[in-house]
Amino acid sequence: MSSMELSVEGMTCGSCANAVRRALTRVPGVSHVDVDLARGRAMVASPGDGNHLQDMLDALTEAGYKGELVSGSTASGSEDSPSPAMGRCTSAKATQGQGGCCCGR
Repeated sequence: MSSMELSVEGMTCGSCANAVRRALTRVPGVSHVDVDLARGRAMVASPGDGNHLQDMLDALTEAGYKGELVSGSTASGSEDSPSPAMGRCTSAKATQGQGGCCCGR
């Protein structure tokens, strides 16, 4: 099983984290997704050596979030700081009505 850690911008609440989890889980070949709202990260597991990175990034974009591969990381343990907006629904994008989040993303 292979895994990737993605940085996800725009998650501001639990509903955002659930939307990210649902979007990534729908990507063919993805078997498990763990989302860490506080760190703005998603760990994605897929069986075998399938690389579905672009499909995952496209799914995040379609859901209203921006994702990118955490450079050189395929496991958790990165010490990056969370985004200043993490954990509260006050982002400038909150009023754009993207995604399915309760905070208006």
